[in-house]
Amino acid sequence: MGFSSQATDESHPRVGYAPWVLVVLVLVHHFGLWAWTSWRRDIPVLLLLDRWDSHHYSTLVLDGYSWPLWAFLPLYPGLVWLVRLALGGTLPPQVVGTALSTACLLGFVAWNTHLARQEPGHEGLSARTPWGWFVFLYGPASFALHSHHTEGLFLLLSFGALACAARGRLLPAAVLVALCIFTRNQGCFVAIAAALLAAMREPSWRERFVRFGLMGCGALLAFTGLLVFEWSRSGDPFMFLKAQREWNHVDSVWGAIRGLWFGNPWHRGFNGWLVLRNVFGAVWLVFAVVLWRRDRALGLYALLSLLVMLPQGDLGNAFRFGAVLFPVMFVAGDWLATRPVAMRWTVALLLVWLNHKVTHAYAIAKWPY
Repeated sequence: MGFSSQATDESHPRVGYAPWVLVVLVLVHHFGLWAWTSWRRDIPVLLLLDRWDSHHYSTLVLDGYSWPLWAFLPLYPGLVWLVRLALGGTLPPQVVGTALSTACLLGFVAWNTHLARQEPGHEGLSARTPWGWFVFLYGPASFALHSHHTEGLFLLLSFGALACAARGRLLPAAVLVALCIFTRNQGCFVAIAAALLAAMREPSWRERFVRFGLMGCGALLAFTGLLVFEWSRSGDPFMFLKAQREWNHVDSVWGAIRGLWFGNPWHRGFNGWLVLRNVFGAVWLVFAVVLWRRDRALGLYALLSLLVMLPQGDLGNAFRFGAVLFPVMFVAGDWLATRPVAMRWTVALLLVWLNHKVTHAYAIAKWPY
């Protein structure tokens, strides 16, 4: 198939209020689990909401950049800093970040369902069934979408960029792409997908090249702005890339491939959670290919997002990195809706169990991503 998806299959049930029911269930489940864990294990709530990368973002908000925090891009911590300042500057950053991310997740649900009612049919941008929403909202690390992380903001911005590009609204798409680039490294892939979506609306190759070029120039300008920011604050325009060396990375193509079976030097013994991340990565790959066959731009975005993880030497961040890939999750859930009832509910129970375990792992400071 080409870049444009086929019209929505009218045989699919209407989504209705399912997204709102599911997002409320997820929020009640996760915040309830964290409250219970805080009480049972005597973990202060503020500490529970400030684990791992959340703590790094809190440090950025309170103290600014220092090594190796340059690895984190500036839009999310800057926005948390601004909102916190507007609220008096006394609230803990993790509370402000959690509220901000939850608002972004709810904004995504509202915007997505509104556009789906207005103009249904673009495969991957909206779920066609309640199961599509279920798989997305109960992806393994969906807690990151409403906690003190970049995911909620990036989800809202990336959806907006892709949806505006698919509808030919170049200026808002370019602005949202620029904001994505300042939020996560993955924003560069959103820029490519948005440029393709905007270009392939046009009937002639000349017009396609013009639109792709305009979107590309906007993304390049945004990336240049990011480099200027890095240079002005640290003296090195590529400091955000250099700081990422503090984490595990391979030094060869073979190292990237070897990580798929945990053959790199830092892998010691059997790790069941890494195996589960590899399983998730395999499912991600399958449905990214399915998405590619239906919409090249969104499929490319999903495949690049998976491919970029290989230089890390394993898929140890797969749960979190895949949480924002709503097109893949929607397609996977819509496919699940067509399977036999026994299979659907078996997968649903496994997803809820895994989501519950990962959300709990974050609360007790075990690696959850």
